[in-house]
This record gives sequence, structure tokens and C-alpha cells, in this order.
Amino acid sequence: MARFSSRALGATLTYAFVLLVGVVTSSVWIAVSAEKLVWTPAGCGLAVVHGLSVATMCMLLYAGLARGPVAIVAPIVAAHPAFVLVVNVAMGLRPTAYQWAAMGVIIFGGILIARSAETHPQFAATDRKELRKTVLIALGACLAYVALVTTGQAAAPMIGGLQTLWLGRLSGFFLVGIVLALQRRRIAIPRIWIPFVGAQGLLETLGYVAFLAGSTTASPHITMVVASTFSVFTVVLAKFVLKEPVSHQQWLAVASIAVGTAVLSGSA
Repeated sequence: MARFSSRALGATLTYAFVLLVGVVTSSVWIAVSAEKLVWTPAGCGLAVVHGLSVATMCMLLYAGLARGPVAIVAPIVAAHPAFVLVVNVAMGLRPTAYQWAAMGVIIFGGILIARSAETHPQFAATDRKELRKTVLIALGACLAYVALVTTGQAAAPMIGGLQTLWLGRLSGFFLVGIVLALQRRRIAIPRIWIPFVGAQGLLETLGYVAFLAGSTTASPHITMVVASTFSVFTVVLAKFVLKEPVSHQQWLAVASIAVGTAVLSGSA
């Protein structure tokens, strides 16, 4: 959905409307459910950083998907569990041999995806600047994903998943609003696109509700790595819906990332 809406409306404007849907939905949810809000500095601060990271990641991801190919962008972004594990190691986690091996497999898959881009038909007639730009956008989204995972999983146990989502939507909307103001654009989209982007916003909000709910369980790492397998489904959709060419090397890369995340999930 982001591929179509971002190409038609622009990545930043699309995500502004998606976030607006998230702000309204989470605010109504809190009001109806009478959710008790917890105003701890650490928890709220982490939730704000989480929201800023989500907004940064999604603007980059939408831009990458709009540029395409989806079969290159999505797997690079989905390699984030390996980098999250590196952050956890820096914070004192001691991975097992299986986790180190899985992290290596994920990184290997990311390298394969990056190398496969060089021969992709979309870049065959262009210089390498366009290729590098697409890969850098995807890598930036991947690193922002690392930040949103680590901060979200730290904030949710402190203040709850719903409040983390709400504060994250608000702070992200503020950031995107600043970007649009600098671009001198209003949050206004053609009426025909409202149902489509509205549905996109609801789906995105539900996705983060599920992610943050999983972050409050005894094994939040499982949520992270299972969620990252979205790239497999995205590439399949790119192949059969968008009719993008997907090489054997790209399928191998997707399989490597999927296997690596599955091993990380099983050993978490």
C-alpha cells in the first residue's frame, strides 16, 4: 500500500496522514478504554524517542518503496534484528552460538540483496548513484528500525503499550509536521485517496499495537524477529502483484534473512 500511495502523494505527505489516523485512533482508544496513564520521565521519554524513530523509519521506508525495487528495499530493512542483537550485546546480553550464527546469516542476506541490486533491470541503464541512494535509504530505515525496537521495547513495560503507542504517534506527527512545514506543504490529500490511506493508517496502527503488546511479554525478542519476516511476504507481493523481477540471488537473500530471524526467534 505504501508503494502506491507514496508514488502518488509523496512519502512524507502519505505518512503524515497515516500518523494522523494513528493519533486519532489511539486517542479515542485511550478515552473509551479509560486507560490509566503513567507519567514517568523515563518511560515517556523513551516513548517519544520511539515515536520519532518510527516516523524517521517510515518516511525512509516509504521513500525506498516508492523508488523500488521492493525486493531490494524490504529485505535490507528487515535485517534489523541482527543490529538489535548487537545493541543488546553492548548492553550486556551474551548471545549463544546459534544467535551469533543467525546474526551472520541475516547480514549475509543483506549483503546479497545489496549486491543483487547492481544487476537489477531498474538500475541497468543508470549510473550507480541511483543504486547507492536506494540502498542508503533502505539502510537508514533499517537503523531507524533498530532505534524504534529498542526504545519501544524499553518504554512499553514502563508505561504500557497503548500509552507508548499514543505518545509515539503524537511525537512522530510533530516531527513529520515540521518536515512538511519546511517543505511548505499542507496535510491535505485528494479525496479519492482518503479511504486508501485511511486503511493504511489503521493497519499500521494495529501493527504497532501488536508489536508493543508483544514487547511487554516475557520474551520481547520473539516479537521483534517474527515481525521482521514481513520482508518475505512483501517480496512475494512484489513478485505477484507489482510484477517485479526477483532473481534467484534475491530469493536466496530473502530465505537467509527468514531463516536467520527464525533461529533468533527460536533461541530467544
